[in-house]
Amino acid sequence: MQRHPLHLLIISLLSLLLINGVSARERSASPLPIPPLAGFKLDPDTGLKVWRLGGSAAEMQQQCPHPEGEEVITLLHAQHFYSRTSPANRDETHALSSGGQSKPHAALWRLNDKQLVAWVPAADPAAHLQQRQLLWDKQAANVYWFTSGNRLMRASIDFTTYETRTEVWDTFADFAYVTFGFGEGNFSDDGKRVVLTGEAKDGSGIYLQPYDVSGKQALPWRKVADDDSAFDWASVDPTGEYVVYAQHTPQEITAVIPFSDAANAKPRSLLDDVKHSDLILDKAQQAWWVYGNWRGLFAVRLADGHSKRIWPIQDAGNAEDAPPSYNASGHVARIAGKPGWVLLSRQQNGDLYLVDSSGKQAARYVGNSRHGPGEVSNYKREARAASSFSGRYLFFVSDYYAHAKPGYDPEPEPGTAYLNLIELDQEP
Repeated sequence: MQRHPLHLLIISLLSLLLINGVSARERSASPLPIPPLAGFKLDPDTGLKVWRLGGSAAEMQQQCPHPEGEEVITLLHAQHFYSRTSPANRDETHALSSGGQSKPHAALWRLNDKQLVAWVPAADPAAHLQQRQLLWDKQAANVYWFTSGNRLMRASIDFTTYETRTEVWDTFADFAYVTFGFGEGNFSDDGKRVVLTGEAKDGSGIYLQPYDVSGKQALPWRKVADDDSAFDWASVDPTGEYVVYAQHTPQEITAVIPFSDAANAKPRSLLDDVKHSDLILDKAQQAWWVYGNWRGLFAVRLADGHSKRIWPIQDAGNAEDAPPSYNASGHVARIAGKPGWVLLSRQQNGDLYLVDSSGKQAARYVGNSRHGPGEVSNYKREARAASSFSGRYLFFVSDYYAHAKPGYDPEPEPGTAYLNLIELDQEP
């Protein structure tokens, strides 16, 4: 259905008013039918196209046959990995799924027509569940990385034939396995630095491994926990200057240390808690850690620990009884090509917002994951919204109220929480 430009303008203005005119009353998303596979529906609240990329094993097998058959396609193949891991490559032409749950390969979609075009190699078998994470290269659009056992793997895709060549980039002999920061790591923006995390081969504990990718140089490692249940995640920041990590014991804390002295530096606390979050750069190229809680969305500068609220703009002080509409608990994703901007997906009601951390531009409501009323706590149903480099494509998981059906449960599979994509009609 075509919409008059004035109607779309009114929708956009109302979205801005609802975000910045925060009240205790929550908005509710209008009903939206499930988009067809590789097709879209118009969101009646925003006028934006909402596409569905992921589908059932049968749908995905029919679209692009898996080399080992339909029976190995899992629900995770129909989703992206995590909010901090952009599914889209550097030039925004293709997107990767998560690796499967103890199953080989990952899905590759072509974004211009939203088609599943190939199944590409991933960790097989995964030595740790977080080896399902695949990371696009920061420079080469056809290159992605993954970990397998105690090896760092580099993969190159021929986008003409979709043949993929893999190579062992490096092996970490002192580790039983390595991951990209237990599933929340990323490369520095120049692609030269990364933090690997894993268990020592001698069983002595969990270690951080700062690593120079281009030079294939492992810096001195740092022990962070006795076992993986005590540790949550680690990542280098976009500048490559800092390592940020979160642990559960001996106390919950998110801390920062310098990359160049990660083995010995005294950690500096950013927050006495562990949160879904992301690391961003502002327009002055300063690095910030962004997270949400029941009082809003906050940014903490890595250089000095300065903290500020970035959404909503209104000040609720330190009150424990902030209204529900302030609640920013959920996931945060950097929009790398837009300094200071993040994508917020609220677990409270599924709302998706683009937020400027400087506060100079109004936040923008861009949709809703439509997972239904009530906070989502099952990982495979969480929206985990992520952005492409420019913010043109916004990815999220949704099962479109399927939980309301009697007997529906994404665990055990099959579930119906599939990867969706919002295609923005304008820049934030």
